[in-house]
Amino acid sequence: MRIDQLTFLRFIAAIAIVIYHYGLSVAPFHGSEISFLFKQANIGVSFFYILSGFVMMLAYAHKSPIDTKQFLWNRFVRIYPVYFLALIGVCLFFFYVQVPINGKDFILSLFCLQAWVPSAALSINKPGWSISVEALFYGVFPFILHHFYAKKSSIPYTLVGILVIFLLSQLGFHYFLHTYPIHTNQALHHFIYYFPLLHINEFLVGTFCGWYFLTYQKASEHNYDILIVVLFSMIIMLLKFPLGLQFHNGLMAVLFAPLLITISANKGIITRLLNKKPLLFLGEISYGIYVWQYPVFIMGNKLVKWIGLHNAAPIFYFNLLFLLIVASTSYLYFEKPIRKYLLKLAQA
Repeated sequence: MRIDQLTFLRFIAAIAIVIYHYGLSVAPFHGSEISFLFKQANIGVSFFYILSGFVMMLAYAHKSPIDTKQFLWNRFVRIYPVYFLALIGVCLFFFYVQVPINGKDFILSLFCLQAWVPSAALSINKPGWSISVEALFYGVFPFILHHFYAKKSSIPYTLVGILVIFLLSQLGFHYFLHTYPIHTNQALHHFIYYFPLLHINEFLVGTFCGWYFLTYQKASEHNYDILIVVLFSMIIMLLKFPLGLQFHNGLMAVLFAPLLITISANKGIITRLLNKKPLLFLGEISYGIYVWQYPVFIMGNKLVKWIGLHNAAPIFYFNLLFLLIVASTSYLYFEKPIRKYLLKLAQA
């Protein structure tokens, strides 16, 4: 089952993350009126994790039990080829500019294991750490589906378990943030922010939201435009007044979860707008935007020097345009064809 109105939300999250990494010093994102949004835009990764659990349940819950090998192959085909291509692109660029590459880091990145080793979490293609986390989700999803959602009698225990894991993860995360020198100890910082098991709570919340939508909400689709606006407003208010809270490891799920369910069940103007073809295309290239951002920006920064750009704003917008072109080209001429070929290969 596919819900198109969710697709463009992936683009919003991906672009917000790009701005968080590269555009905080340029207009209009540096303005006090909106800078607080983009200074915390790393929550976009949390949104991706919750969305991942949500859409996996929509796609596979009715197929339970699923063929685990086929499921894992489908996910591999979906994410790995462009991930691998971007990884090799960064390595070739490093070779060109004579930046040494640690062999262990390359092997870990090649097998999507870098986030499991704090010293390697941000090695080579830095955003790849989140793909390492996604790989964990793909590995555990068939087990979760078969053992926790297959029987209705187990659902209450599943919900309690997810709530306990979510609560403990947030308490533990904030305890470490306020007790230990996270920001002066790189290994500890990378462990707390990037270690895959510390993000499992977000994925589990997403799976339960997917089950809830399929079980109760799908049949009651209505105009929820006002509620969607209220939820977005609440997210903005939480980011404006965080009250000492950190949202990177899933705390924003308290609003992301109802937002996903509400948008999925919505039949109002917002859904009709989100289903426009240009917005759907931008959503489709969002994975490429995320994976290609680091290689494009490091290569683009070399290119702008040759062009003669020196100010931060022109450099950022040049690289952003470059990124959109690369992501679109990658999606149309690499991701889609290689995915189709590899799926046919598996069937053969």
